[in-house]
Amino acid sequence: MRLVAAILLSIACVSLTPHTAGGDEPVTLMGTISQWNYPKSKLHGAEMSDAATVDSDGKRAVQSFVCKTTMTTDDSVEKVIAFYEAKLAPDKNADDQTKAGLKGGRSVLVSDDSEGRPFSLHTILVNTAKTSTTLIVSRGDGETKTHIVWKHYVRL
Repeated sequence: MRLVAAILLSIACVSLTPHTAGGDEPVTLMGTISQWNYPKSKLHGAEMSDAATVDSDGKRAVQSFVCKTTMTTDDSVEKVIAFYEAKLAPDKNADDQTKAGLKGGRSVLVSDDSEGRPFSLHTILVNTAKTSTTLIVSRGDGETKTHIVWKHYVRL
């Protein structure tokens, strides 16, 4: 059953590839998710749509799209946060494509809003000149899964 679902999701994602990010390769939903996917997590649906970026008058400002999914894992919130912090740390050995994508710089903000609450709640915001990514990592007391809500905005 999982194989059938994966195949159907892949077919749906291939049909959502009209966008390019300035290069020759089209941007795909699953290709974008794979860059942010937590290892061995389970995906709970995914979506790519027009981000409808508008100016203060409500008129279309730029072409853009947004991708989103929710992932779950048995791993602790602390392990998930450590994975993303390591992934987002500056890498002097990054390949040329990665370096080119970060030419204008990148900000990474990590916050913890868990203190005194019956759940762990962490937010990771990653911004570049053309993208904005939000990861919300949470787990309630007594829950067996850590939830990772991912949203990725791209300005074309």
